[in-house]
Amino acid sequence: MLKRVFQLLSLFLVAFLLFSCEKSGSGKGSDKFKVDPEPIIQDAMKNKKFLFIIFESADCKYCAKLNREVLNKLDFKQKVIKNKGAVAIINVYGQREVTDPETGKKMTEEALALAYRVQGYPTIVVFEPKEDGKMKILYVIPGYIPKEDFEGLLEYLSSGCYRKVKYPEFIKKGKSC
Repeated sequence: MLKRVFQLLSLFLVAFLLFSCEKSGSGKGSDKFKVDPEPIIQDAMKNKKFLFIIFESADCKYCAKLNREVLNKLDFKQKVIKNKGAVAIINVYGQREVTDPETGKKMTEEALALAYRVQGYPTIVVFEPKEDGKMKILYVIPGYIPKEDFEGLLEYLSSGCYRKVKYPEFIKKGKSC
């Protein structure tokens, strides 16, 4: 009898773990992964825009906060466009095919996250457009950043000041070089 109870509990535990892992890792049902990042990456590469690739997981609370308080705000979206930027959200467990902006190679979202050694979420990787159509990493920002800091970074990049002064100096000088 005890052996039978143990078998049933084990079965329920295994079923629970399988269900919870699939739910947290897949991103199914999450609105933030509905937009395919590949056209955004391609557009940024083609039109020489600054590219912000944001690596997220479906169950990350700081990713949800970043989406809710920054990325989904209309005024933020307008500033991204105005400052010649693009934002692509990558599901770190996703299987959609995307292009690595540095190498131009195609891979899954999950492989891209591994290639950039993403360990925490969100992780924001900022790319600068190059003349050859590929991109160069400028910054890797681990974790959440507030809207005003993200907007300041957009202005810093689009002004070209990132080539002349460090970001804290740019802010200290009233957002000028």
